[in-house]
Amino acid sequence: MNVLVICLDTVRPDKVGAYGPTVVQTPNFDRFAEQGCLFTRAYAECPNTIPARTAMVAGIYTFTNRPWQALEPDDLHIAELFAAAGYLTAAFSDTPFNAGANMQRGFDHFVHYPMGKCLPPLDDQPLMDASEAFFPPGFPQNEYLFYPKTKTNRVLSKQKYGKYLPQMMVEEVAEWLTQHCARDFFLWVDSFNPHEPWDTPEPFAGMYQPHRGSEGRYIPMPMGPDMSWTRPGDLEHVHALYNAAITETDHWFGKLLDQLDELGLTDNTLVVIVSDHGMPLGEHGTIRKFGYPIYEELAHVVLMMRWPGEIPAGSRYNDLVSNVDLPETLLEAAGLEVPEQTQGLSLLPAARGQAVEPAQHLFLGAYNYRAGVVTADGYKFISNRGERANELYCLPHDPSEQSNLIAEQPELAAELHRKLWDFHEPWRVKRSRHHRY
Repeated sequence: MNVLVICLDTVRPDKVGAYGPTVVQTPNFDRFAEQGCLFTRAYAECPNTIPARTAMVAGIYTFTNRPWQALEPDDLHIAELFAAAGYLTAAFSDTPFNAGANMQRGFDHFVHYPMGKCLPPLDDQPLMDASEAFFPPGFPQNEYLFYPKTKTNRVLSKQKYGKYLPQMMVEEVAEWLTQHCARDFFLWVDSFNPHEPWDTPEPFAGMYQPHRGSEGRYIPMPMGPDMSWTRPGDLEHVHALYNAAITETDHWFGKLLDQLDELGLTDNTLVVIVSDHGMPLGEHGTIRKFGYPIYEELAHVVLMMRWPGEIPAGSRYNDLVSNVDLPETLLEAAGLEVPEQTQGLSLLPAARGQAVEPAQHLFLGAYNYRAGVVTADGYKFISNRGERANELYCLPHDPSEQSNLIAEQPELAAELHRKLWDFHEPWRVKRSRHHRY
């Protein structure tokens, strides 16, 4: 059998039709969900770019013990295990899933695209004029350049190659599949779409309204946590830009799924579509990931799996799962031994519809910022570590997390806080011992 992981950056489940009603058009992801299993309560253990990918390739928690950082030398990388088992391994990426984060380990073929979002322009070309964009007051200088860099790379890539990302990456992945479809493969495709800045081309850019914010402002890279700069219409505009980027992503990765069909690979390939985290868009007074909030709009992630004949079509799993569970799931599917250092569980029995003992608690957070625990019956406790008051929500009745129950249910909050503390304990002891000696 083959394994294909499609990792997308910054996709919220509530923006994908398979998860429920939405104005966003995602026909390919919806079709994919109908052909496999959709996990309705999947979370990122740390909802940020590199920590999330560390969890997905190493099967370990990061929010308890390390900040944003590259893989450590003794960390597991699942590609190394597949390579050792004789699989042909490859990765294509226009994200921080690259050599700078040590994510290239274990791949026979590793391609990173230098013309991606936020990266320096191709061939050291000067930045194009980006005065059409509105940048909120106080925008950091390094992030201010992300949109001009992205716009410049889009234009240069079109001039030099006749196409832009993610089209270029998807077409090169399709060509790689054509050349190597006779081999058992482990393939990881890591796309920075629909991450900001949003510079989505037509026809996608024109699919959602409004196209401009207040007074016609174009806001490809909004700013937070202070949202005092927003005016009526700005948030609707930001949502429209984000929606367009999701539909563009859906379109091109639908082409990749079509290629599996054309090559006759669909039936013997386990395909996983997963997002590293979501995207705050004003729900709690902030846009983007500032302060690493772990509200649903950021921490709840897309997770779908398809494996014809093994995973029932159109199935859904409604209990708690984490991105830490991904490595064990893939290894079990391939019949490979699972190393002891992984900290997740295989999701394959659940995806197959087998009776499994559901997780009663799921832990998540961001190192030295905040942490939380979600319960099987839908409560979520958030420890803000002194920055502000802690929070408790009942997600089945308050999915947008607007009614803090901390004062109404202090005993439950204390119980969950203790469980969170106990979950941290092994790493706390390890750090204290390391410091002592």
